[in-house]
This record gives sequence, C-alpha cells and structure tokens, in this order.
Amino acid sequence: MKRLGLFLFLILQALYAAEAPVPASKAEFVYPDFSQCYEKNRQSVVYFGKTRAVAISEKQAVAYSKEKPSVSYVKYDAYSNLYLFDSPKPLIPVKLKSTSELKMGEWLVSMTDNSLVAVNASKIGKSGNELFEFGGVGEVNSLVGGLCCEMYGLGIGDKFFISSEELDRFIKGQSASFPELGVRVIDSNESVVVDFVDLSFKDAKLKAGDKITLLNGKKVSNITEFTEALKTFKDLTKVSAQIQRDNAWIEENILASKSATKKVESKKVPLPEKKKESYLQTKGFKFDSELRIKDIARGSFAEQSGLKVGDRLMQVDQLPVDRMAEADTYLAKNRNREVSLLFDRDDFQFFVTLNR
Repeated sequence: MKRLGLFLFLILQALYAAEAPVPASKAEFVYPDFSQCYEKNRQSVVYFGKTRAVAISEKQAVAYSKEKPSVSYVKYDAYSNLYLFDSPKPLIPVKLKSTSELKMGEWLVSMTDNSLVAVNASKIGKSGNELFEFGGVGEVNSLVGGLCCEMYGLGIGDKFFISSEELDRFIKGQSASFPELGVRVIDSNESVVVDFVDLSFKDAKLKAGDKITLLNGKKVSNITEFTEALKTFKDLTKVSAQIQRDNAWIEENILASKSATKKVESKKVPLPEKKKESYLQTKGFKFDSELRIKDIARGSFAEQSGLKVGDRLMQVDQLPVDRMAEADTYLAKNRNREVSLLFDRDDFQFFVTLNR
C-alpha cells in the first residue's frame, strides 16, 4: 500500500512540473519590431549619383561623405562632411525628432533602403558637435530612428550618428565651418558661438564655447553677418573679435592659417600680362566688376550648367573672390581636376562643378 501511494505521488509531481511555466530568465528575447518603420521610411532614402542620402524635405536631401560626390550639390560642411542636395523631382521626407527625447538604452533602428539593424543608444551627445553612439554596427547614411519612426540622426558608419539638431542647423544655414580659422560656428542669441575646434589647427585662437559678437567693432548677430564680415578683411591676422569666454569678455585676434596667409600674399604678387581672354570667358562667362554674370555664350558650359544673367560668383573652391584676377590666378594654379564655383542668386547659394 505504501509503494502504491509513493507511485501516485511521483506521478502527480511529474504532471505538475510539466504544466509549470518556464521561468522568465529562460524565455527567448524578442527584438522590437521595426518593420513598419522600415516600410514607412525606406522611400526617404534616395541616391545622388553613387551617394546615398536621406530626404529631409520634398526638395532636398542630406548625406555624409568623406569623398566629394560625383554630382552637383547645394552646400558642404568641411568638418562634419555633410552635403546638401537639391532634387529635380519631389521627395518623400522623413521627420526629424529631437535627441532631447532620446534615452540611454532606448531601442533604435539603423536602416537604409535595403537593410534594417536593431541597435540601442549607448552614448548621448551633450552638444551639437559630439557624435551619438549606439550598440551595434550601422551603414553610412543610414536613417537612425526609434519606434516612433522619426529620425534621431544620420548614421556615418560603424556605430555613430550625427544628431538631428546638427543636421537641422546645417540644412538651415545656422552653422558654418571656417577651415582658415580652424573652427565651426553656430547661430546663437544675437551672436555666433564656436561649437567645434579643429585640434590639428595649431594656430587657432578661438575656443569651443566662445561667443562672438563683434569683429573689428562690427556687430555680427548671425552666421550670415559673420561670413560677410570676414570677406571684407584681407588679412585675418589683423581681425580682432570681441568674445565672451568663461563668463568674461575679452578681445582676441583671429589668426589665419598658413594656407589662408598664402592666399593673402598671392594677391600682392604682380599679375602676369593680361590675356586676351580669361579661362572663365572661354567657358562662356562674361562678368561685370562685381563678378555678376552680364552675358552667357549660347551653347557654352555656362549655359549648360543652368547659370543665368545676374548670378554672382562668390567663391572658387574654398577661396572667396572679389575680382576676376583672383579667380584667374587660382584657376591657373589648379589644373587637371574638378573645381567648385559658388554662385549667389537672389540670396540662394549653389555650386557648379567645373572640370579644369
């Protein structure tokens, strides 16, 4: 009888164990489902030549590239390696989402038009110039977002991405890089603020966080005024900036880089004998004294590039130009490569690529 009771007890114990739930620690982990975000946003990933980009409006897209794209672009930032493209056809834009809402450890997706990787936030940048980081590996120019299907930033390869705030400033022209000064500045309250300093630029006098309000006594309230003020100074070693640094106001000279100094010195070198026709004239351009196009030869490079009478030449590569002689001198020294010409049309700036 005792053996029968023990046998029944063992059977009941086995049945109970079979019906008992599996402990949570042994349950299989399930990644968040980003498939809906992928279907919603993959059409926002577009290509300009071989460069993959992400549409941020119906007309424009942004991309990261360490190499110059093979097609024309609207503008470029030397330190963030961001490019802005205009699209000839309507785009399907993705909505940017503030990284202030991003939480450490939050699940994210790094996606392109043909890939999707679930990752999580592992480093939150504290300012616009600091890269954000996630656990996992993403592709260059991937759309990094959350379950809301909005974009926290642009992937730049490996495990890093540029924040939506920095993208927004670049797109709106509220940030600009000045390699000749070794810094990037952003718009602030009636001033500009240095948000990045190139550590390889040994002569840089400006520091991250510097708030600049005056250049040689001239007020600079935003990026546009700062850029225009710099263009008027031929020698940056003689430019004095009024700066708020560490809760104190100081005066600091802006020291030009060696390359910028060479550019200033090159203007003092006597020009060679005038040629009957400048190089740009051979490409169909005719400029007035302010470098505005006054005539375009039919069938010329200028006409084929979509340029119009009234467009003003502002810059050749990174060199601001005020006279035709400056452009000719620069072009004479830079042969057998692509040269970027920056034009202004009704306060809208765009580049034209010239095969020199």
